[in-house]
Amino acid sequence: MKYSRNKINVAGKALLAGPETGFPYIDANLIVEDWRSLHMKPLTELVGQVTDVLAKEGVSAAFSSHRLKRMTSIIAKLKHNPQMGLGGLQDIGGARFVFEDIPSLLKAKEIIASSVLPSFILDRHVYDYVENPKESGYRSIHFAYKYVSDDSVYDGLRVELQIRTRLQHDWAMAVETAELISKSSLKAGIGDERWLSFFRLSSAVFARKEGMPVAAAFADYSERDFCVEYARLEQENNFLDQLQALVSAVKISEEYNLQAGYAVIFIQFAERSVQLRHYRSDALEEATRYYSDVEKSINDATSAVVLVSVSDMKELQEAYPSYFLNASEFVEALQEFNALCKAGRYV
Repeated sequence: MKYSRNKINVAGKALLAGPETGFPYIDANLIVEDWRSLHMKPLTELVGQVTDVLAKEGVSAAFSSHRLKRMTSIIAKLKHNPQMGLGGLQDIGGARFVFEDIPSLLKAKEIIASSVLPSFILDRHVYDYVENPKESGYRSIHFAYKYVSDDSVYDGLRVELQIRTRLQHDWAMAVETAELISKSSLKAGIGDERWLSFFRLSSAVFARKEGMPVAAAFADYSERDFCVEYARLEQENNFLDQLQALVSAVKISEEYNLQAGYAVIFIQFAERSVQLRHYRSDALEEATRYYSDVEKSINDATSAVVLVSVSDMKELQEAYPSYFLNASEFVEALQEFNALCKAGRYV
């Protein structure tokens, strides 16, 4: 690799120490930005190779995407897991495949776990948070890979593949939407307990709908219990109204007919606006440079920026609705659940 794990860990510690450290912090930023950008090459190859092995078995995803982790997310994860070190993060580069239903997801898991991908070594563990949901309610299946390359700059880089159903994706993206607005790390179990309780419960509701295990806290819940608790939380906090308000308020600054390549997405929370800058597939270096420049200039409390791979505008908005402050599919799924509760006279 271009950077040793020790050098990356040292850079990570400097990032956590903050700007007051002066040059160590500045140098660390430059190293981490460069190291992060290197992950796009193995990510692109991973998506292509996984797509190929699934296609050979007649399995196709609803959509796929890949992205580089935001610097604020990197720092938040390091703060939450200080023993791990920056070199231990497996999802600096992350690819995601979303499937329509549980049978497709489980078939994909079987195929991927048993496939030899020419450029990747699979971690011996498959992290199945669908069979064993996290306490937060998070549900997805993760594969961690080490990239194998003749080019020493890239050899040994680690990337992560996530596979999930559309319903699991809707939940995860709604959490990210709420995170962006509430400015808290709900996904890590940090923030307003009302929101955390709401997402834990809604995840269990979705798991039951898919016929999959719920988190341990809900193991003994009956259908009536879920309906009563959901009605209480919603009545007291109006979560769906808050999320729906974002859906109707957000505006995209400019219409794009995006083609394959990269997009830098700039979100301004107060204005509920989203701006995009598109780059061709052969302009990754330029896109990465612009991404890093914007990332340094924004106020994390009022804005966010992310670099993602895109194929077209529709797929971009499907893959990353949270970046458009859009939780409409999540809202619709819970409205459907609430209607069933009323029909069963549980509320």
